[in-house]
Amino acid sequence: MTSDVEIGRSPTGKRMFPLAFRVNFVRRWQDCTERGAKARLLREFSLDEATVRPWLQAYDRGQYTTAMVAASEKSRNRVSNRDRAELARLRSENEALKKKVAQAEAVQEILGKAYELLHGINESSSEQHEQIPPALMSADEYARWLQRKNLS
Repeated sequence: MTSDVEIGRSPTGKRMFPLAFRVNFVRRWQDCTERGAKARLLREFSLDEATVRPWLQAYDRGQYTTAMVAASEKSRNRVSNRDRAELARLRSENEALKKKVAQAEAVQEILGKAYELLHGINESSSEQHEQIPPALMSADEYARWLQRKNLS
């Protein structure tokens, strides 16, 4: 009778035992009353007593509870380190792209205003107005310009 909880492997190849497996194994260990039953249980899972001893001690201290098994089942959805690194890379790339979009929108707004300004200058120059800007006129020319514009 084997456990229905999968025994995994770490990236280095070391066997990993989920909490649910350890709790079930300890319960089966405690149910072993016949002579040689514990040795058979160890052989069934290819374990040695040195591996199991910390599990038995933790169970005796009350560290293995049903709530812990339920929590360990939920932890199967944990994100791997590789996925975390990819997520962090994507988040930083997303932030960089947001900055680029903000810059592009600012440039677009500036170009729109420049277009309006140039378009306005072009229209005003085609209306036969003064070729000289008011700031460059002499005092007499400026006075006449103000009179023509009805600003004096």
